[in-house]
Amino acid sequence: MKRPLFWVVTVASTVALAGPVGAQAPEVKTWTPSQGDSIVEDTTPAPLVTKERPRLERVWIDVDPATVLPAVNTNKIYLNNCKPSGCIVKSGQASSIDGATYQGTWGINGTRTLTAFNASDAVWTQVVDCMKDVFSPFGVEITTTNPSPAPHFEIMIAGSPGDLGMSSGIGGVSPFSCQPYIPNSLVFDFQKVWGSDVEEICSTAAQEIAHSFALDHVTDPSDPLTYNPFSGRRRFKNAQVQCGSDCQGGQSPFGDPCSGITGQNHVCSCPNGTSILTNTQNSVQTISALFGTGTPTPPVVKITEPKLGAIVVAGFPVKADITDDNGVARAELYIDGAMTQMLGGAPWAFNAPASLGNGTHKVKVIGFDIFGTSASSEVSVVIGKPCGGDGDCPNGTDVCLGGRCVAGPDATGGLGVTCTSGPDCKSGECASDSTGAKHCVESCALGEGQCPDGFGCLEAGPDKGVCWPGYDDGTGGCCSANSQPAGPMFLGAGVCGMLLLRRRRRR
Repeated sequence: MKRPLFWVVTVASTVALAGPVGAQAPEVKTWTPSQGDSIVEDTTPAPLVTKERPRLERVWIDVDPATVLPAVNTNKIYLNNCKPSGCIVKSGQASSIDGATYQGTWGINGTRTLTAFNASDAVWTQVVDCMKDVFSPFGVEITTTNPSPAPHFEIMIAGSPGDLGMSSGIGGVSPFSCQPYIPNSLVFDFQKVWGSDVEEICSTAAQEIAHSFALDHVTDPSDPLTYNPFSGRRRFKNAQVQCGSDCQGGQSPFGDPCSGITGQNHVCSCPNGTSILTNTQNSVQTISALFGTGTPTPPVVKITEPKLGAIVVAGFPVKADITDDNGVARAELYIDGAMTQMLGGAPWAFNAPASLGNGTHKVKVIGFDIFGTSASSEVSVVIGKPCGGDGDCPNGTDVCLGGRCVAGPDATGGLGVTCTSGPDCKSGECASDSTGAKHCVESCALGEGQCPDGFGCLEAGPDKGVCWPGYDDGTGGCCSANSQPAGPMFLGAGVCGMLLLRRRRRR
């Protein structure tokens, strides 16, 4: 759908960006948006920021529907810092594909050079990491290697608007169309406007390339697609977010009337899945429809109450700390493998069933972020009198570990038994050292001598130990100090396979 006007936005002056040779000059208007209404997904107030963002622009282009394939033909987004000598940009239809003597084409006058990114290498690395983080919910590949001549989307993060003949104060610019995407779109994020501000460089890059996916500006200051100031990392919202923040004189960039308390709400520039313009858009759904979903960073989950091996009574409280950079959507409590309670918001405080009987019980809390990515934490507790030795346990194959009875080495899937993955073990945990040896393990408190004869409590991650066969933990000596696993510990739970406990959060 083509809207009636072709727009370029500036702060205090106007600039006409020429299209391909022979094209009619576009109509140019100027406005200064004020603070807009916002949709905030959590209850944390958005930080107050007085800094006014430089303008982020869209320029309408005609896209031949015949060039837009039913399925997008690339998932690569190329971040180009134009080092070492700048990028040569030639006049023409917006395209990221290199020519013999230039790095892309755009609707500018003549051939120009966008000067290279001039912040530090450390800033560039942080910008790349930020973009990978912001786009982690989607099936895209953020790359710093030029894919040309293969199809790709490209963001030149470098130079200043004056390099391309544009007005000062423009922070970034993108072509815009209501087709689902602009093939081989090239957009600009003018780094010299932002200096070394990693979050502004990153959010501008995210906004400009999202405009090439038919997404409009929005009023939520925590979304990359906004004109409104914000302190922190902006993220695309999996919600219907009000379009706006770019009104001037009571009108949107395409001439639609603006409304709302601050006069900054308007209908979205493109229809969202229908032929009718609506007031909101869901950027996560739109981008996911093009590229599918990715693997966002999982939450961090830690059970703070009860502690491992605690003596509790039926109905005992369970509390957890759950954090996630995208936002926590819900948490579930499992007792002995059965879900007993679900919470949709903090505080993450549960109660175990009052019907639990005496004995050892496994407590697990699973946290989910807004994209459905999950992580868990678990402890074992005891209702009733703790065991003082193996003879206090109900089954002859049980062993007493830190006051609780667990399946021992003589039980199928018991402690120390060779395993392939979590389901092979009564505990649900199959661990491995770097030699490839894999054994069923149980959690233990480091330095307290809880493991049975033939085992020691081996550190397997922050605040976590597991009973490992033949390991001397120095608490009284069950084994030779030479009988120790080599290298870091790996741990698998459920069907998740083997994974490194000391893994870093994915960027």
